[in-house]
Amino acid sequence: MADVRLSCAIMAHPSRASNAYALAAALPELSPEVVFDPEPDGPPATLRTARAAWSAVAPDSTHHLVLQDDATPVEGMTDSLIALLHDHPEPPVSLFCEWGSGTASMVRWGALGGFGLVECVDSYVPTVGLVLPSETAGTLVEAIDGLAPDEPDDEAIARFLEASGRSAFVTVPNLVQHDGDGSLVGNDHVMGVRRSALLAVPGEGPGRGILSAPPLVPCVSWRRARAAMVRWDVGARHHDGHLPLVRAELERAGTAHADLVDGLDSWLDGREGRALEGALGYGLVHELWTVAVALAVFSPLGDRGGSSPSSAHRALATLGPGGLRTIAPAVAEDPSLVDAMTSLAAAGLAFGAGTTVTPGGPSTGVGTPHRP
Repeated sequence: MADVRLSCAIMAHPSRASNAYALAAALPELSPEVVFDPEPDGPPATLRTARAAWSAVAPDSTHHLVLQDDATPVEGMTDSLIALLHDHPEPPVSLFCEWGSGTASMVRWGALGGFGLVECVDSYVPTVGLVLPSETAGTLVEAIDGLAPDEPDDEAIARFLEASGRSAFVTVPNLVQHDGDGSLVGNDHVMGVRRSALLAVPGEGPGRGILSAPPLVPCVSWRRARAAMVRWDVGARHHDGHLPLVRAELERAGTAHADLVDGLDSWLDGREGRALEGALGYGLVHELWTVAVALAVFSPLGDRGGSSPSSAHRALATLGPGGLRTIAPAVAEDPSLVDAMTSLAAAGLAFGAGTTVTPGGPSTGVGTPHRP
């Protein structure tokens, strides 16, 4: 694409007007339009505001960005995004995904393999910051008109894209942070703290490659802090539910549960392991280890490298806090626990890839996954 012309709207509730205007002021190069809920006294909902925001496409734009009023862009977001859209003008692009989602595992794979976009695999599209081609945005507005007003906008957009045979993709690293734990629709009470799976640091932007999702994507289910799998229909590009029997899938892939436990027990013999088990208990540690191993076993990366050690380390560091946030919310606030969970994740990944690690020692390498 020779030219990217990006328009921007900020969807907001009048109670958050100060947040919305501050966000607009932080992006003068985009001249964002602040769009308020057209029925602020109505039942809490996001779809009506989303419709108004997606309707605010500038006439000469090629793409339209909608940010929620609790989004915080990273330094250089606009330049990074425009460069990305030059290379990939067609796909819907989300600038954020939360650290406990199935898509967060895609982000971790993307960081390990040096990809810039990864396919979203959840039943919703992350809408904290989302870019659509302007023509697609217009079609979305028409589709929203026929939906129930209480339908969540992120789920509605996922179904809209699926109906047209398209997927959304998320940037690696994320270009937006979710800056706020409150929720107008009550998600904070159910879902806990939602932070970026991998937030860009100054001077860091997405790579150029695109990673499509495999049929099984391991993750820690934040609802129960259990090892789980997202089932992804590759042909239909459809989230097909969760499969909690990760151990059984690992067994089928050639990783016996007894070996999995032996590997964990060996890691727990180290200083960090003993401290982590004492803080979380064996059960939660086991679930984190299982997912870390499965990330290697079911990796779509093959022998691809190209990762930055820093981004790989930071991506693994969000696995524990994201997955345990509703069961053990204090873990994200304890730096020593976060460090220990990061070491656990790296060691589990190395174990799953068939490499040898020192108990408690750091590693962010990707080896050749086990195969049946």
